[in-house]
Amino acid sequence: MVNKRIENINKNDIKFKDEEILKHQYLSPDENDLQVISSTTTKNRKNKAIVEKENNNKVHEIIIDNTNNTVITKTPPPSSPKGNKNINDNNNNINNSEQNENIIISKSKKLSTSTNNKKEILGSYNNNLKFVRASGVFMFLYYLAMMYVRYQHRGAIGFADTLWLCNLSIVFGFISIAVNKPIFLGIACNCTLIVHALWVVDVVTWLISGTFPLGNAEYISWPTITWGEIITTTHHAWFVPLSMICLHRNGGYPSGAWSGSMLCVIPVVYLSKLFPKILVLPDNSTFYLNINMVHEWWSDMNGWPFSLIPKDPVQYYFFLLSFSLALFTTASFLMRLVCYILLKRN
Repeated sequence: MVNKRIENINKNDIKFKDEEILKHQYLSPDENDLQVISSTTTKNRKNKAIVEKENNNKVHEIIIDNTNNTVITKTPPPSSPKGNKNINDNNNNINNSEQNENIIISKSKKLSTSTNNKKEILGSYNNNLKFVRASGVFMFLYYLAMMYVRYQHRGAIGFADTLWLCNLSIVFGFISIAVNKPIFLGIACNCTLIVHALWVVDVVTWLISGTFPLGNAEYISWPTITWGEIITTTHHAWFVPLSMICLHRNGGYPSGAWSGSMLCVIPVVYLSKLFPKILVLPDNSTFYLNINMVHEWWSDMNGWPFSLIPKDPVQYYFFLLSFSLALFTTASFLMRLVCYILLKRN
């Protein structure tokens, strides 16, 4: 038995090869992929056509009845193996092209994700630009003033004070804004957050009680320190807050700040060791330099627990690196916490 079905089909979607056959408006829109292969005309005014439905690759015999505006379709036996082979080849080509498109889309998505991750790590300043740029100019001018007063006091070797991480943070700050990369400002904050906080505690306590409980800011009371050097050391109090304002709505605390600060340690320690612990000034007076405490722990910070710090140079070197790791890891945690509470990323 041959299965028959009656349905409406839109005649505009069938292309007859035999132009003598009349076209009628009975074919439905969902048969829009029918294409006539051959056609004949019967005596009872029925147009018969064999068409191929491209969607499922099946060949149908269509009989168009002119009398009642209906179409009777029936499916003949399977087509020849040669026809099936062509159909399978077409399917394979379609599948291969779809697979290639999926591979291209997948690669483009990975590239886009990698680019976005890179942008997220490096970031840029997109908001509060006037304030950010003004801060960069201020940091640059402050650094020039800092170097000027040190040069006047100690000569050319005064420029070595740039290597102090507290002072180097100023350089990182204005470079970060100049090249539009907040990550450098994040590195500077991570290197100085805890040290600057302890400096502020030491100074405030000294102003109230006249003593330095920690000793890391006691140098401002030395008789050999000038007023210019005292004024240009106030960045210990304002640098981190100013930097956090610049990072507000500009990505917040950068995710690569911790690793960047750790990468700074070894070259900065190595360069700092090139300068002496005690400097002899032109007037034959001495000045305690000890940049980044690479030669020994800061002399004003004595008593317990500082007395537990090793004195041997090799042991002290490894202690300094371990201390830096612990210091920067703690600072990174605190910066993330503070920025999460106070700052917006965008």
